[in-house]
Amino acid sequence: MSDVDFKKVAISTPIDKWSWEEVRKVPIKENNEKLVPLSLYPERIVVHSEYFLQGLKGALPECYVRESVYEKLIEAANLLPPGYKFVIFDTWRPIQVQQSLFDTLKERFRKQYPNESEDEIVKRTLTYVALPSTDPARPSPHNTGGAVDLTIADDKGRLLNMGTEYDDPTEKARTTYFEELLKEGKVLSKEEEEALENRRLLFNVMTSVGFTNYLDEWWHYDYGNQNWAWVAKKEYAIYGRAKPFFAWRDDIE
Repeated sequence: MSDVDFKKVAISTPIDKWSWEEVRKVPIKENNEKLVPLSLYPERIVVHSEYFLQGLKGALPECYVRESVYEKLIEAANLLPPGYKFVIFDTWRPIQVQQSLFDTLKERFRKQYPNESEDEIVKRTLTYVALPSTDPARPSPHNTGGAVDLTIADDKGRLLNMGTEYDDPTEKARTTYFEELLKEGKVLSKEEEEALENRRLLFNVMTSVGFTNYLDEWWHYDYGNQNWAWVAKKEYAIYGRAKPFFAWRDDIE
């Protein structure tokens, strides 16, 4: 474990506003790393495949990431307090699941904001769910094996308070939400202070080993894909579309 108190280090993001248009311009030089399962190191990583548990068609019970992502997750987990673990909600995501999430959230927003145009609804949806894509030059981040949705459990197996639930589609899910309240001079409640520090812990351990964060979701981190390359100002991404190897199935992509 590091001597740095990550809970006291304010979250500092290299960008202020996300641009999917700019992200998708980043070229990809695929390095062909394999996808590997995450559930084989339960001492530091717990798989809780959220979309499989919720019964989304096409979702898998296992979470898969690229080999380097796995190594970096272990490195980051070793920076957590003793007994703490990462809890993985989602990683590699089939196109079918991506489409289902996009369509479901778009319909929810359409009902919530009936006066908005279709373009406005799509733009709102894209804040929380990337556009499903089979274009090899513009893959969905989760379809690359380089995106990880996660949180932290303490030494008693309790999920840390992060201020919202996973997949919360509101401004409170923005990684810097509580930091912004502080800058505005707001007095945080005890629960808000706790969420602030827990988000700092997650952000700082992840970014210290090379991950980047999608700033509208405190739980979403990237390595190797176009998101990562754009935020980290890399010349190119090293992960494009990928899929796990299944000897008896070739219908999952």
